[in-house]
Amino acid sequence: MIPISPRLLCCASMLKGDFICDIGTDHAYLPAYLIQSGKAKQVIATDVKQGPLDSAKGTLKRYHVEQDIKLVLSDGFDKVNSKGITDVVIAGMGGETIRDILAAPKAAFLKKGVNLVLQPMTKAEILRPWLAENGFSISKEIAVKDTHVYTVIQASYTGDTEPLTPVQCYCGKLRHSDPLTKIYLAGVQERLHTKAAGLRESGSNSEADEIRSLLNEINEWLNPNRR
Repeated sequence: MIPISPRLLCCASMLKGDFICDIGTDHAYLPAYLIQSGKAKQVIATDVKQGPLDSAKGTLKRYHVEQDIKLVLSDGFDKVNSKGITDVVIAGMGGETIRDILAAPKAAFLKKGVNLVLQPMTKAEILRPWLAENGFSISKEIAVKDTHVYTVIQASYTGDTEPLTPVQCYCGKLRHSDPLTKIYLAGVQERLHTKAAGLRESGSNSEADEIRSLLNEINEWLNPNRR
């Protein structure tokens, strides 16, 4: 059995088509799972370093799926032939790194109906507003428990560029009623509390007050009466 993590299983559940591009594949467990389970017919799996691709090659041989998965040494989409790709997964990176990959010129093909599945390890609050400001709409977002609680985002290009409010940048399209959403946002709130305290100590009281206001908005968002 392929050792696929809960967060990658969640990513797999949001895929729509059968030709997947996995950016930053690492050991290629997700591509191997997609082919072995029949969820995809072909996969392009990339990594920016040769070492992970060598590990990925071993995974593909171990599970006898090397015929349907193409490994590519590439920085983001730089060396990717995008023709026919239906879905793109970018998982296991920081939100800023994912944003930079999506903003690169070679990512322009994503505007042609490609289904995006994004799993930021950190800084999702930077990724979400970039998506909104650049015409990508989030259709679904799920909190998933792995080594920590992470968020998995499904998005596609619609051309709509409505900016997000501060609370939307942090809460996205997560489900209010999901217990994992509350755990995920508790971690967000803890980081914001720490940041506000640091600002207060350095004398940046107005910035600290802005964060306190944001924390209140997140608490209101989490209020069951607002569901």
